[in-house]
Amino acid sequence: MKKLLSSAVIVFMAVGLSGCAISLPFNNRLAYSSITDMKSVQIQGEKPRLSITWNPADFPQRIDIQGSDGFVGGGSRTRVPTGVALSSRIEEAISTYADLAPNGKNLTITILEAHSGFEYSAGMFNITPAIDVGKVTLNASFNLNGKTWTQQFSSYKKDPTIGGTSATGILESAWDDVAVQVAKSVASHINN
Repeated sequence: MKKLLSSAVIVFMAVGLSGCAISLPFNNRLAYSSITDMKSVQIQGEKPRLSITWNPADFPQRIDIQGSDGFVGGGSRTRVPTGVALSSRIEEAISTYADLAPNGKNLTITILEAHSGFEYSAGMFNITPAIDVGKVTLNASFNLNGKTWTQQFSSYKKDPTIGGTSATGILESAWDDVAVQVAKSVASHINN
């Protein structure tokens, strides 16, 4: 009987600790506050027309399956749309001061490194996971009609409340921050 009970406990712990994949409802649009921030960007001359090319070409569809930072095991594994979130936000941020059109000046964005990190509160008694910390790093090389530069962008956001105010809001805010940084960098190179 002891063997059966100990085996049942081991199986229960293995299943309970391995967890399952979590799918969170990520939003892939810039927040209103980020769009408002981008409205302050001024471009010299008339509104430019840009055609954005991503390298690698599949970056805008990239979804990472990863665990939360500092956690080993399957309990925190979730689908994180790093490429989807960053590319859509960057394009939306750039579109606040430029027309995006296939016949515009070519802007090639080569992704050297893109990583989204997160920590969240979830457990046996908190069945709704909420991201409390969002960290985003983007290292990219740019080519705007022959003008090239490489730059690293990063953001670290932490929710001041325990348990998170939104399931995904903190990581989305970090993506917004990086997208605005990228768009402002592109604008500064258009103006020079």
